[in-house]
Amino acid sequence: MEKLRHFIYCRKSEEDEKRQILSIDAQLRELKEYASKCNLHIVNILTESKSARKPGREIFNEMIKKIEAGEANAVLVWQINRVARNHKDGGNFLQLITDGIIKQVDTPHKQYRNTGDDKFFMSLEFGMSTKYSDDLSDNIKRGNRQKYLRGEYCGWAPLGYSNEKVNGNPNIIIDSNEAPIVIKIFEEYSTGKYSLGTMAELINKWGLKTKKGKPIGKSHLQKILSNPTYYGWYRHGGELHKGNYEVLISKSLFDMVQDVLHNRAKPKKQKNSWAYATLLKCGCECGASIVFETKTKHYKKTDRDAEYTYARSSRRCGHCLEKGTTLEDLEAEIVEKLEAVRIDEETWKLGVELLQAKYESEAKQRKLISINLQTSYQKKQDELDGYFKMRAKEEITAEEFQEKKDKIINEQNAIQEKIDNAVHNQRNWLELAVDFFDTAYYARKMIESKLLDEKRKAVQKVGWNLKLKEGKLVWTYQKPYDVLLIPEYRSNVSRGKDSNLRRENPADLQSAPVGHLGTSGIFPFYQKMFVICGKNII
Repeated sequence: MEKLRHFIYCRKSEEDEKRQILSIDAQLRELKEYASKCNLHIVNILTESKSARKPGREIFNEMIKKIEAGEANAVLVWQINRVARNHKDGGNFLQLITDGIIKQVDTPHKQYRNTGDDKFFMSLEFGMSTKYSDDLSDNIKRGNRQKYLRGEYCGWAPLGYSNEKVNGNPNIIIDSNEAPIVIKIFEEYSTGKYSLGTMAELINKWGLKTKKGKPIGKSHLQKILSNPTYYGWYRHGGELHKGNYEVLISKSLFDMVQDVLHNRAKPKKQKNSWAYATLLKCGCECGASIVFETKTKHYKKTDRDAEYTYARSSRRCGHCLEKGTTLEDLEAEIVEKLEAVRIDEETWKLGVELLQAKYESEAKQRKLISINLQTSYQKKQDELDGYFKMRAKEEITAEEFQEKKDKIINEQNAIQEKIDNAVHNQRNWLELAVDFFDTAYYARKMIESKLLDEKRKAVQKVGWNLKLKEGKLVWTYQKPYDVLLIPEYRSNVSRGKDSNLRRENPADLQSAPVGHLGTSGIFPFYQKMFVICGKNII
């Protein structure tokens, strides 16, 4: 009889060691004792940490090749399920025994040889191992489905969150240190002013690191900005699932960021530090930008040098004859245009007061809308639960279930977006409307400021389609600032500031009939502002 030469093969899966029946060290210790006791000739010891549920184990395949090459003809393992938990590896191993290449398989409990009974029992154990893996997989999937229904986040928490148990179940909660920076990342990047590289540099200055304590690079930043987890949905198994945790951002902000990422709103780099760079275009319709240049002029009579900054077309078309202008004259024209829509302090203060009163008076209506949306969402969830039960009973096919599930989830997504945005949009309306009054009052001061950002904001908020034509500034007023050009409303503002107005309740003013203040009352102006702000700012 041919002398047996054994390979010792020890394996554990990639799971947590606490969940293993026996670790590799423990297996090896037991097998060495057994080999010594039975005087087995051990050629080599092979170990690996990899699941046997699928083919492709490197060390196992290496062992099979060495056996086929004649280096060994027997295998010593702790249990047969250490060899294989899949049909392919199990079948190939049995074939090697049938072909006489593997003479014997030893475990501390039993020996297997090339006999019908032994191969039958080996085949049975391989089958039981495979069945165990399949059942385990099904149990995990079933458990995950229940987690999805409960909205529990599966996996490691992204930046801005931490893994915690909520009501006894694993989930994620907001990390008070990381979350404010993550929110700031989305808000800043949505402006389109930053490239991924520039944004990553800023983030590292802010002190935010990866979960492993490393600086955040461009690829990591892109993953953060593309992660739907932050607005309440998470990906798992190639599907989106509604999460039951506190969100960091709104869906609308997430969509704005996606626009920037996908170049639908490409970031524009400012090539110089002038406040109005990239805002102005050439008036000859060639599409050329306006550039700013500083030149020095020498005056012979007084023997002095003076610096002047000029704005002119970059002449992309090659034959542009549009005149330029000085920065001083350009800013004078901007101030003139802003002055046309400026409001005084009394109008500004009353406008803000009325807006706040209007916002508070609509609180009940907003609450009712939120309740109705929550009810609609729950109805969709009940419908989805019904399809889960039908699928479990195999009353519908997997394809039918997936189709219905995708449809309901899309509908829930739309409802949830409305829920998330309801309060945000109302508050946003108030903030933007107040910002309108603030800008109309402060715009001139912003232009006269030495801060470039302040100058730029004033022009961006009030004007658009800015052009330099024949040395003069031409622009279109943004809505709702264009309303302030209408004499009818400006006259109402200037004539309607009587003493009776200040004694009125702002909450009554915003809902009062026009005639309440008389033909010269200030109310028509504010009534128009509410309509315009509601339609054109949001």
